Amino acid sequence: MRFESGGKSGIPFKAPSRVRPSWQDRALILTSGLGYGHVRAAQAVEAALLQRQLDVRVVDLWSLINPGAVSIIHQTYLQLVQEHPALYERLYRLDERTWRQILESEDGPPPDVMEVLELISQIASNSVAESGGVQYATDRLLLSMLYTSLPYDRTSLAGNGVRARLALIKWSWLRMRKRLSALAASFAPDVIISTQMIPAAMISSLRGRQSNVPHIGVLTDYGLHDFWRQPGIDRYCIAHDSLVPSDDPDHARIATTGVPLMPAFAQPVSQREARLQLRLDPARKVVLILGGGLGLSVDAIADRLLQGFTDTSLVVMPGRNANARDALSRHSLAAPGRVHVCNWTDRMDIYMSAADVVVGKPGGISVAEALACGRPLFATRSLGGQEGFNVRFLERHGVGALVRDEEIAIRIEDVISQPQILSDMQQRAWCLGQRNGAASVAELALDLLASRRRTVRELQ
Repeated sequence: MRFESGGKSGIPFKAPSRVRPSWQDRALILTSGLGYGHVRAAQAVEAALLQRQLDVRVVDLWSLINPGAVSIIHQTYLQLVQEHPALYERLYRLDERTWRQILESEDGPPPDVMEVLELISQIASNSVAESGGVQYATDRLLLSMLYTSLPYDRTSLAGNGVRARLALIKWSWLRMRKRLSALAASFAPDVIISTQMIPAAMISSLRGRQSNVPHIGVLTDYGLHDFWRQPGIDRYCIAHDSLVPSDDPDHARIATTGVPLMPAFAQPVSQREARLQLRLDPARKVVLILGGGLGLSVDAIADRLLQGFTDTSLVVMPGRNANARDALSRHSLAAPGRVHVCNWTDRMDIYMSAADVVVGKPGGISVAEALACGRPLFATRSLGGQEGFNVRFLERHGVGALVRDEEIAIRIEDVISQPQILSDMQQRAWCLGQRNGAASVAELALDLLASRRRTVRELQ
């Protein structure tokens, strides 16, 4: 098993752990470190495949790019989703047909797409790489050329840098695809699993040229973006069967596995046991507040909830937000036993199980983990895009909602102060939860491998 990463993704590198037996099947898992959920899902599938004795290699797409370029892209992405959510939403909603026009057409992208890319260029031009690195050194030059400020004229394709940028986008895509092709060829996988749609699209476009290796696309959110629909993907693993109607043209390729979660979520501990492990007062209601890696607004949310409740404990994870951690520490001193400031943990199942409700960023993994433990999730902000899918799923099924900051205390109090309402929401969440997603993906991979071997034997 080998885990590769590069730049800012934050994924550790693990050396091969054992010699591969000659009979052992190989699984290549492709992911993207720009989204923590994609990486976590890849790790969950990796664990399930290792239990089934496959040789697994997990590759972050960004490990195939110069670290300095990755640093700039990462900073641009964070600034885009935090400070320009409407722009991010417009970019995310571009469907697969639009991207195919960008990558394959000679006419250039539609004017509204160029406007979005122009604004991204302005953001990116202010980003500074933290490190250069020698690997793929020309990537930084290409990125600089792509982000160079050039006058924009929506009425003209020529003379304003549009054609130059279009050529750079296409060339960059082809370079990345070539690197991915070489990596796949060197590992020679028997099955490929993608947990993010960009590497899935790249490997899909190569499949007809290289081999007929089965390819599984694993969605980590509660919606199906059109760019996932690639002819080279044999099966799509989705979070819930309500996401795709029965008359969908791709319905035969869809398997409802649930979002892959780490093994501990297969059998979450009881609330009583979880609180004992975390040393929380079993008589108090518990609100778990998650801010993701950036810890956005967790201190403000905690402050609002502390003002409204006297018999509720708050368990808060501020991530890398040092200012929020300092503010929460002051709250913890002022209200002993009521505010618990915690570091990131790989046993989120215990924290979810200990809580009555969860307040947090509506990422696909967070939603799936909360539902697996039978806990409703309320979000005070949504970055749009894939998080919009997740919020709509929570609201549609009555297991959470998007709530404005000034209303969060009232909304949480309404839920936890009415035992029957809270119990009903928790029961709905538990029924929606999928606790064996990773195992289901692994079994699907084995089924496809067996089917492929039968086909090969019949053709011989």
